[in-house]
Amino acid sequence: MKVFTHNFNPNSNSGPNKFTRTLFNKLIKDKNLVLCNQHEADVEFCLIQQQAHKVKPMVLRLDGIWFNSEQEYDKQNAPIKFAYKNADAVVFQSKFNKMLTEKWFGKHNNSHIIHNAADSALISRIDKNYWNSKFGINVEVWTCASNWRPHKRLKENVRYFLEFAPKDAVLAIAGKLPIDEAREILAKDDRIYFLGELDYVSLLSLYRRSNTFIHLAYLDHCPNVVVDAQAAGCKVICSSSGGTSEIVNRLI
Repeated sequence: MKVFTHNFNPNSNSGPNKFTRTLFNKLIKDKNLVLCNQHEADVEFCLIQQQAHKVKPMVLRLDGIWFNSEQEYDKQNAPIKFAYKNADAVVFQSKFNKMLTEKWFGKHNNSHIIHNAADSALISRIDKNYWNSKFGINVEVWTCASNWRPHKRLKENVRYFLEFAPKDAVLAIAGKLPIDEAREILAKDDRIYFLGELDYVSLLSLYRRSNTFIHLAYLDHCPNVVVDAQAAGCKVICSSSGGTSEIVNRLI
């Protein structure tokens, strides 16, 4: 099958791009897929929104949609809704994602739910001892990771750790965060480590070294960090809102 892609960046580790890259790598390896230009394609694969007008049948893979009433959510959602109405088939990443989108955009007559998945073979090859020099060999490690924004609720993750983790455990925080916020959080306890943005292999290694992963985000759809952390062996603490609980099978 020949496929033309809209809005796909194979070099990005964002959730939607990681999902698409993993899917395409598998299909290319199995010789079931070839990426090509739009006019040579059998089908088009659109990630969230279109980059060009549709020429061939198009599958749309959605992430989240905008719903913050303090923002111009109708304007923000307009290009996503355009692709949704244009698509011949829609892939949602969770039941919550489907329910929320259909509430705002209306039902689609050809929709499917496919949760994000981890590359278990890759994870199993990652060295879990890489972080021992930083945390120690026998220390219990709790972790959280995100591109930190208000709805990811980092301060609530930290609060949960300080209240419920063993007194000799440490919390490793990965992801982009303004330096002032990082300093404020680090000042709370000397058991908290802020690691900043990590490459994907280092992040997987951190998950393998960790015992517990905290994800108390508000209304997340299907977070890849939770999918990967769970596949790496972490117990997961998550909020009940949104779609995260759909993918967690090792709740504390």
